[in-house]
Amino acid sequence: MEYKHCGLKPWKSLKVKAYYTVMLERLSMESTLVKGFNVSFSRGKCLLNPSNVTVEAYKPGGFKKGVVEALALSFPPSKATYFRDWNAVTIKAFNRLIGVYESGKVTFCASGDEEVEKILDYVNHIIESTSNEIAEKGVPRVEDVESWSRLTPLDLYKHLPKTNCRECGEDTCIALAAKVLSGEKPLKDCKPLSKPENRRLLEEFRRRLGDKALKALGWE
Repeated sequence: MEYKHCGLKPWKSLKVKAYYTVMLERLSMESTLVKGFNVSFSRGKCLLNPSNVTVEAYKPGGFKKGVVEALALSFPPSKATYFRDWNAVTIKAFNRLIGVYESGKVTFCASGDEEVEKILDYVNHIIESTSNEIAEKGVPRVEDVESWSRLTPLDLYKHLPKTNCRECGEDTCIALAAKVLSGEKPLKDCKPLSKPENRRLLEEFRRRLGDKALKALGWE
């Protein structure tokens, strides 16, 4: 089925609402092709906003081995959660929680056609980027991913200069560490970390978690 309009746009009249309901009932039973995914829709599963629809998208053939682990390392720990048993990662983006499974399944809630396309475009982009990285550098170790997911502000603080210089705009280094891990600030805001006398701290962090983790925290 060609994807042109699936009736997800918010209704403005009872007539449109009725059309919306019929379309969702039909789409919940069959899938449609959107951005290279086979997509189906269902109602009543989005707890925060029941008027939204749940989107289940499947990429034929699934994703490359290691994509889930590499994705988990691409975001600060507060933005992505890795589930080893499910071989999946949830990513916070666009004020949504997006589930990505190595099997090729992607799940999220959406309010309309445009949001569905925007999120699937985004997923395609990060999957392609991550797949290219795996082809170049190999599959990340699960142990590294789990260590990354357990990273705390205190862990990061140990690799900062601990001078409380306030050049980053925060009163203390531990405050900056907390904001870096939450994704509110990039690690590069710590200017003293790039000084020669602090290079050892950066190298210790790199040896522990790798270049990908540093990049995820905003160090360029």
